[in-house]
Amino acid sequence: MPSRPPTTRRPKLPSSSLPSSSPLADHRTNAPARTRRPHLVLALRTRRPRLVVALLLGALITGTTACAADAPPEPKSAAPASAVAVSEFGGTDLAWIELMIPMDEQLIPVLDLLAQRAADPALARTAQELRAVYDAELPRLRTLGQQAGIPAENPHKGHKMPGLVDADRLAVISAAQGAEFDRQAAECLREHLAQLVSLAKSEIQNGNSPTVKAIARSVVDTRTQVTV
Repeated sequence: MPSRPPTTRRPKLPSSSLPSSSPLADHRTNAPARTRRPHLVLALRTRRPRLVVALLLGALITGTTACAADAPPEPKSAAPASAVAVSEFGGTDLAWIELMIPMDEQLIPVLDLLAQRAADPALARTAQELRAVYDAELPRLRTLGQQAGIPAENPHKGHKMPGLVDADRLAVISAAQGAEFDRQAAECLREHLAQLVSLAKSEIQNGNSPTVKAIARSVVDTRTQVTV
């Protein structure tokens, strides 16, 4: 058999001869801990910014969505002249005016019936006083409706709404006689007044136009003084 070449062994260096900064020294002194710790620290440092970025993006997206949901629509840049003139009116103002006009108009026939046919003199007198209030109030509401661009046609015609006297209710009241007439008409009037005050308070709280809110305050003052 051929002989193997002699093996050359490297001389073993003493531990004191290795600089402390040498990678070999790190490997020799604490190889498992020192080699893994930098990777762990690197992993934590690498993941933490990604987590922070993800959280920030989530917050921005959530905040943007919330702002987009809460923000009112931006006004059109090229608004017509009529829109500038009615800029005082907000959505609540327009809705209140639009509903108040038919509510007043459609109660007047009931007030006229009460003034003519009520067996209770106090009820007849109340109807006459309210008729004067409505006669003064309706022109102001109609003028505001025209200024705000509300269509003259009643959009609530035929609707069944609290406080709004429709044709069916008026027919029932008209057909009643004596004490039953007083009861039916008084009940209708109470429902109307309660709803009117409720709507006026909503306008005062949520409306935008000082002019409309002033009329709403007048409605509350005059209607709450009525006893039926």
